[in-house]
Amino acid sequence: MTSQERDKITKRMLWIIPAMIPCIIGDYCMGLEPKGWRIALSHIDGLIGTALYMVAALAFVRYLNEKLAQCSDKWGRRFLKLFIVGLYWGCMVFMYFHLACGTLIHTYNVIFEAVGGDTERAVTAWNRAYLVQAVPYWASFVVLELTTTVGWFAIIWKGVLPLKKRWVLAAPMGFASGFESLGWIVMFLGGIQAIKNDDKEAD
Repeated sequence: MTSQERDKITKRMLWIIPAMIPCIIGDYCMGLEPKGWRIALSHIDGLIGTALYMVAALAFVRYLNEKLAQCSDKWGRRFLKLFIVGLYWGCMVFMYFHLACGTLIHTYNVIFEAVGGDTERAVTAWNRAYLVQAVPYWASFVVLELTTTVGWFAIIWKGVLPLKKRWVLAAPMGFASGFESLGWIVMFLGGIQAIKNDDKEAD
């Protein structure tokens, strides 16, 4: 891979920043007394964030595939593949996560109105609707967190990426637990730093 190709990859990986900002806005729209327009805005932000995440993630994967071809350590290769799977999985999970959250909130509002504002009945009915999505929703989220967090920790710790050990904290559930969107930004910045370090070694 030439330095020009690496430069192109890093520019696309920076799209993670505008990708996560709409996700943050969408999360606030759902959390602050969600009205109809806020739910719609959250859906739109989720779609935009997912599309931009895909641009950044696929660029990151292209770099990681080159590292995979160079990696001779058996476990290093396995954890690198795990991390790559996590980035791909994120493309699906981000779409599902944002659409599902908005749908669940909208469903509750409709039920609440249908039962005449009876909170207890609304919550009971909503829980029955939520059960249908609960297992796939949380299973997909847990798989995403395990593949990306475990994969990232391992490839940094084993030196698969040319980064200092402290970069293990740059996983979404490491550096920014509770602020996951910020964690994704930091992790991708770590990937960009790894590419730059590779360029320095090449020179």
